[in-house]
Amino acid sequence: MTPLEQHSIGKRIAITFIIVLVVLLLLALIGWLSGGWDEAKSEALPPRVATKWDARILELDVEALDRAYVENSVRLFAVWMKDDHDQPRRMLVGLTQSRKAYNAARDRIEAHKRGIEDKK
Repeated sequence: MTPLEQHSIGKRIAITFIIVLVVLLLLALIGWLSGGWDEAKSEALPPRVATKWDARILELDVEALDRAYVENSVRLFAVWMKDDHDQPRRMLVGLTQSRKAYNAARDRIEAHKRGIEDKK
């Protein structure tokens, strides 16, 4: 085996790249075999703290969510008016993401509301 100093700079870079790639693949394999990836996915959200003000807090949650959605939509349209580069695609991608987030948050709020009503 020839010493590393006798190889060209291109070969040294290629060897270094291969070593780094092998190390990264080994780390990924270890994480996958140990179940570390599954643990990261299964992290649950912290439970809500029950209070006597839950009904009002839920109203405020819905109000804040509605306001955030409207403000984000206004911002997306304002950006389109200032910069037409790759528009309206960028705006539509942003609106799609906003709608997904709104639906997910609203579903969680409604589920919490049903949980409160079931406890009564």
